[in-house]
Amino acid sequence: MITPTYSVEEVVGIRGYITSHEGINGIFKENPEDFYVEEVADLKIGEGDWVIIKVKKVNWDTLNFVRVLSNKLRISQKRISYAGTKDKRAVSVQYFAVRIKSEDELERLKGLSIKDAEIEVVGRTNRSIQLGDLKGNIFKVVIKNAKNVSNIPLIEGELRARGTPNFFGLQRFGSIRFITHEVGKYILKRDYETAFWVYVAKPFEGESEDARKVREILWNTRDVKFGLREMPKYLRYERTLLQKLREGKSEKEALLSLPENLKMMFIHAYQSYVFNNVLSDRIAEFGNLKVVEKGDWVDFVNLNDYYTFREDFVKVHDHNYKRVKFLIERGLCALAIPLPGYETPLGDDWTSERIRFYLERDGIDLKDFKHEYKEFSSKGSVRVADMLIEQTNLKYEVEENVTFSFYLPKGCYATVLLREFVKKPLA
Repeated sequence: MITPTYSVEEVVGIRGYITSHEGINGIFKENPEDFYVEEVADLKIGEGDWVIIKVKKVNWDTLNFVRVLSNKLRISQKRISYAGTKDKRAVSVQYFAVRIKSEDELERLKGLSIKDAEIEVVGRTNRSIQLGDLKGNIFKVVIKNAKNVSNIPLIEGELRARGTPNFFGLQRFGSIRFITHEVGKYILKRDYETAFWVYVAKPFEGESEDARKVREILWNTRDVKFGLREMPKYLRYERTLLQKLREGKSEKEALLSLPENLKMMFIHAYQSYVFNNVLSDRIAEFGNLKVVEKGDWVDFVNLNDYYTFREDFVKVHDHNYKRVKFLIERGLCALAIPLPGYETPLGDDWTSERIRFYLERDGIDLKDFKHEYKEFSSKGSVRVADMLIEQTNLKYEVEENVTFSFYLPKGCYATVLLREFVKKPLA
């Protein structure tokens, strides 16, 4: 039986839990030290113009750290690369590649000091760090004031038997205001005016009272001068967009002025929203992610020191059904669900029908993903739906607090795994 969930998750398509036992509740991320994450990466150490550094940082989000790092080195942020972003409220160990053009820059890097960050030079390489270099992440997470701790092994057993939902976590959809997928929906519909005002002004529960009140007035009045006067200074993207309107730009032109990675995030968030909804439907209807039908997508596991998904997605047919079933039973294969795009093939299978339902509900066609602006365009992809807890090396210690340690492949969220144990939204 699917357990009721919270409305904040329903906003992004997450409905319920696959496990039935009562959660341990508890306090999550009371301090940055309660959430430790360390990258596992395949780095090509050797010769080249790029210097790889390993950084252990406390209470630093990746983008802000890169900004400070570039300022300290007096170089462009474009000369700093990394495999993925890390949240601020954590202790995170992450690799960066810095393109060095002179001995002076190298000496500055070696002597670098940044508050709450330990920097170690690892070696040289001939290219930037890319997303494909990341295998996954090791986590150690403390949950304080937990209850019902005897349910932990029961919940783990259910996850092994039924699968571990690989939802996109709340972080995918914004910080506090989970609206990026809604912006993406309106961009795909070419309704740039609505997309603009959803991003800048739509109120959302959980934001500070001052910011929420300003957004509420701005949402109702569209008063640009009021927004620029009253919008908190830390909301710099919102203020930048309002300033563009004041200069006579259109909502479309203003949105196009945003950084490329932010513009791409809108469409990715909408794809993630559709994925989450389809996965929620799958759990509600099947109750088990280990069951596959002909027409479903699956992916396979590479087992080395740390497991990864091959991203070699195939459809289940008569000729491979028995092999897929055999591998799923051994934790070597997982159900997968497409992220819609202009090249996504939709058939008459269960998953295709659910994707089609959500797109039609939103008034979106697959061809809408082929946008005239590349950052608003996506051909689509496929994502694993079961993160396979049996491969995560999950361990837990119950003392004064509960400490979980585990490994997840890239793209999987620790908060999504842990929500099944605590039975509440985590971000």
